[in-house]
Amino acid sequence: MNISFDKYHTYDEIRAFLQDCIREYPELCRVECIGKSYQDREILMFEITNRKTGPGSDKPGIYTDANTHAGEVTGAEVVLYTIKMLLEGYGKDPRITNLIDTRVFYFIPRITVDGSEYYLSTPYMLRSSLRPWPEETDDKPGLYAEDVDGDGRILQMRVKNPDGAWKVSKKDPRVMVRRRPDDLGSPDEVYYDLYTEGLVRDYDPDVSLNTVPSKYRLDFNRQFPTNWALPVRQPGSGDYPFAEPEMKAIGDFILAHPNIVSTMCYHTSGGVLLRPLCDKPDRSLDSRDLAIYRALGEIGEEVTGYPLKSVFESFTWDPERPAVGSDLEWAYETLGILAFETELWDMQGRAGIRKRSMNEMRTLSEKDREEDAVKLLKWNDEEMGGALFHDWKPFNHPQLGEVEIGGWEPKMGRQNPPVSLLEDECKRNAQFTISRAAVTPHLVIEKFAAEALGDELYKVEAVVKNDGYLPTHVTYQALKVKQAQPVKVSLCGGTLVSGKETQEIGHLGGRSGGGDTKKKLTWVVRAEKGTKIAVTAVSPRAGKARAELVAG
Repeated sequence: MNISFDKYHTYDEIRAFLQDCIREYPELCRVECIGKSYQDREILMFEITNRKTGPGSDKPGIYTDANTHAGEVTGAEVVLYTIKMLLEGYGKDPRITNLIDTRVFYFIPRITVDGSEYYLSTPYMLRSSLRPWPEETDDKPGLYAEDVDGDGRILQMRVKNPDGAWKVSKKDPRVMVRRRPDDLGSPDEVYYDLYTEGLVRDYDPDVSLNTVPSKYRLDFNRQFPTNWALPVRQPGSGDYPFAEPEMKAIGDFILAHPNIVSTMCYHTSGGVLLRPLCDKPDRSLDSRDLAIYRALGEIGEEVTGYPLKSVFESFTWDPERPAVGSDLEWAYETLGILAFETELWDMQGRAGIRKRSMNEMRTLSEKDREEDAVKLLKWNDEEMGGALFHDWKPFNHPQLGEVEIGGWEPKMGRQNPPVSLLEDECKRNAQFTISRAAVTPHLVIEKFAAEALGDELYKVEAVVKNDGYLPTHVTYQALKVKQAQPVKVSLCGGTLVSGKETQEIGHLGGRSGGGDTKKKLTWVVRAEKGTKIAVTAVSPRAGKARAELVAG
């Protein structure tokens, strides 16, 4: 497969790579269009499983998507890397081979197929969709983000103003620090206003300059039904849950696949694995599910380097108004799926800056902010050759006059890793997909035997076992919301004398604890010598197991 991870891939390149995979591994993968975007691009789902061992619908499913947000393009690269790793590892790596034989992987490399194309091909930033929302036009007066100096990126502008709120740091002249509240001004200091690089519509020097919000303000990760809120409470949530065609496609796909055990949604940035809950503290989370999350979090941190944190307790800016309507809430709270998000790319961590919760960041002192900014620049100078920060340079702005333009590389710096670090990010995070697959429940027929009783009667016994780590219901939340179907066992062949042809045996525990991992069933069957008798055990999230024997 001809793909390298020293660039960020466009929609057409992603599509071509998936077709290459199918040509090279036709028995292991397939691609499906699950819906179309606002601009009529196909949203692609890529499935990996060994179809010779059964269809994907009969196996525990591991779901992974990326680019819920247009600019977070690292996620798509992690998905592509994972696909390549799985397919090339089949038949060579025993663990990967076993998982492809016994599980099914569902990948959606890019949800925001329109927005990400716009992001990768223009200087502009946006959240998710190219559908203008909530207004159709952007004709308000004010500052609009624009690449005014023509260098292909939109940075920051600093404009001298004796009443400005910013000044140059004494520790590093590239850093801007806030003016102290008691700073009345000094002839020895130069003060600035800070703006996004851009142009001003209806400029009036006697009116305060305000930045006009983007007309693309939809946020796909506020479109899920659970805890969905109107835009007045939750910005970006859209007209109603799953209102956007991209998100309806995602919702329909997940609902149509009750075999999905685990979901992962890739975002950037911050270097953290995220789990529920999103609007409540951990005391509201089932303690047994919390124990499972913590156990998997240890594995996740070991392979990715990123700790597992609660969204509400560590990744919420304002606990009084938590962000709602996310994939985590819907997948876990409503469907009982073991749901994760990863905030890929940790520039601060690479610079040696201590990881802080969102609440800590909200109350961080100006002194600490300055120290962190200096550390980032030091790391950039020493490790990245200064490539990620653009020094302030004078520019004659057509409306504001003399300004300086500079700042951090916004796309492949702040929001995503530079391409020199991309493959490392992909490799580490792909490993956690393997771990998520390895912990699913998995039904097996441990024993299946018939004892002749005479007169063509046989006592048939089967032992059905879950040899996975997770119980067959996956989470205890799934039991609570009645989203976990019990294990069903069926016997066919001969004539039943005692026992049921199909019976529910409840759920089986896993190595994580929580109940018996196996159950014995007994039937009496009348059968002629040579009759095939088969037993089948099935549970959507634990797969299907089958065994057969011949009477006599």
